[in-house]
Amino acid sequence: MKKIILLLVIFIGLVHSQEAVVLSDQSEIDFWLLAAVVAIVVTAGLMYKYRRLDELVHQRTAELETFNQRLQEEITKAVEKNRTQEKILMQQAKMAEIGSMVESIAHQWRQPLNILGLSMTRLNINVSLGNHNDMSRVIEIVEQQIDYMSQTIDDFRNFFKQDRLQSKVNVYHLISEVETLLGPLLASKKIALIKEIDPMIEILVYHNELKQVLINIVNNAREAIEATKSKKREITVRCIDDTYHCTISIEDSGGGVPHHIVDKIFDPYFTTKFESQGTGIGLYMAKMIIEKHCLGKLSIYNTTNGACFEIRLNHSGGVNEREYSGGLVNHP
Repeated sequence: MKKIILLLVIFIGLVHSQEAVVLSDQSEIDFWLLAAVVAIVVTAGLMYKYRRLDELVHQRTAELETFNQRLQEEITKAVEKNRTQEKILMQQAKMAEIGSMVESIAHQWRQPLNILGLSMTRLNINVSLGNHNDMSRVIEIVEQQIDYMSQTIDDFRNFFKQDRLQSKVNVYHLISEVETLLGPLLASKKIALIKEIDPMIEILVYHNELKQVLINIVNNAREAIEATKSKKREITVRCIDDTYHCTISIEDSGGGVPHHIVDKIFDPYFTTKFESQGTGIGLYMAKMIIEKHCLGKLSIYNTTNGACFEIRLNHSGGVNEREYSGGLVNHP
């Protein structure tokens, strides 16, 4: 609008200059004086306007920079808060897993301790009777049991070690490691672990991370079978391998997950157990490990026997060492 007014003023001045040709010399002088004044006023107005615009641009730029800085600070705080929350979840999941591992160790050691106790009784009798030939055999049995218990400790210690690098893992051997850790506990509940896996299948993955996920899912399957008191007490692990993916499925005979909670099964703190029996973190962390660290997919669906957890992994592996933020244990 201001520009239009200025143009009208200039136009009027030009028209007036045409009329001034027929006027006297004094009128012509007055005209040019008026034109000069108008030009000065217009120039001053334009200069003021552009200066004002320049000030507004600088002001808005400074405001945007301040806003961006505050936004960046808020983002940094939010990321740090998420990391802190993740650490808390990791710690809670670790404590839940430790409880499960302690129970499994108790089952692992019960039989060796019984054998050691009987062997010591037998050794005392042989010492009393002077039967030195049998003493060597008893000592050999004791040493075997001690080695077995020592290996059990190593298995559990390695289980809680943090992987920093991915490696080629034989899926059949990995499931066998899970069976070693949980086998006695499953046997005590009369639950069979069935492996339908090609012994040659390998996948690039974080070894202990994937083992932790498998242990968590197998434990959930065991608890489902116990809760439903199913007559068919089986956990079946299968593996399908193709050019791009390796898919591991764990199916139980526990009757399945109710349809109204299937979509919530991986939510943090969601549990179908009593508060004293479950934290609702394990499956959430399992999904995070598979989908965030291993760049795979963890899903669940019901079958005619029960629930089936499916882990789909890429042969190209997960995140690299630089991007990797750790597993369930010792997250930075």
